[in-house]
Amino acid sequence: MKTSEIILSLERESLENWSNGNPSGYFVHASDDVTYFDDIRAQNRMEGLESITSYAKTLEEMIPPHKYKMVNPKVQVYGDMAILSYHYHPFTLEGEPSTKWRASVVYSNIKGWKMVHAHWTMEKVQE
Repeated sequence: MKTSEIILSLERESLENWSNGNPSGYFVHASDDVTYFDDIRAQNRMEGLESITSYAKTLEEMIPPHKYKMVNPKVQVYGDMAILSYHYHPFTLEGEPSTKWRASVVYSNIKGWKMVHAHWTMEKVQE
């Protein structure tokens, strides 16, 4: 399997956890020293898997189960590092659209591919 396919597979597994109402499950493939930003409550860099999964558990009631589309994913591979960028378009189980996001995720091949950094930013609404 090509590296880009592996990275997309790992990310999709993480997104399935997230979209099924398990935000901390998004970090199933994260390294112990992962770093993270988002536009919810993590505007300042968060560091370490334990800290980030604890934070993600606080989001469980805010992020209900939903469906999503991963739009325009791109994986750039540089030796033992890979950068994945994509748009995350969630919608309710009834099909109503929700806030769209942009994601950049860095993976490193540390005894298998692990997420070492993720950054999620809300897409601005075009008027």
